[in-house]
Amino acid sequence: MVTESDTGSIQVEIVPSRFLLPATAQKLLNEIYGNGGIIRITIHGPNLPRSVPYGPGRGSPIDENRDLLIEVGGQAFELSVKVGRIRLELESEKYYEGLKAACERALPISFQIRRGKFFHTRQTITDYAKYGKVEDTRILGLIDPKAKQDRLAILSEENVAVHDEER
Repeated sequence: MVTESDTGSIQVEIVPSRFLLPATAQKLLNEIYGNGGIIRITIHGPNLPRSVPYGPGRGSPIDENRDLLIEVGGQAFELSVKVGRIRLELESEKYYEGLKAACERALPISFQIRRGKFFHTRQTITDYAKYGKVEDTRILGLIDPKAKQDRLAILSEENVAVHDEER
């Protein structure tokens, strides 16, 4: 008997016990990407500012937060947050065990994998205000509505498209 849970997509959150370095994040994302079955993925964590936001050094550039390029699936993009949580949507239940194995291979620290509902399935007022009428439902809920800039990298087999207003 085929049930809806066998054929429908599932949403998963990976929570490492601490923030990941860019090299570890790259290794984990490549393992997840190699597992396949990803519909959409988002990375959560605190922002990595380009300059000192307050205090006596306000406006001074922060050199350690520059050039945080990581390569996922042969395509490079800039990391703008410390990786603290990864949320993704898988095509079906059959990719879940491979995801757990990929996390065990890539992460040298403890982690949790949670199942739940983490992404919007319908367009919200905020999504409409940012994008207008959305045709591609994969981008719903992927950008922080309070952010001063839009950062969205779309990985495909052909190229990486980074939508960015400020840079």
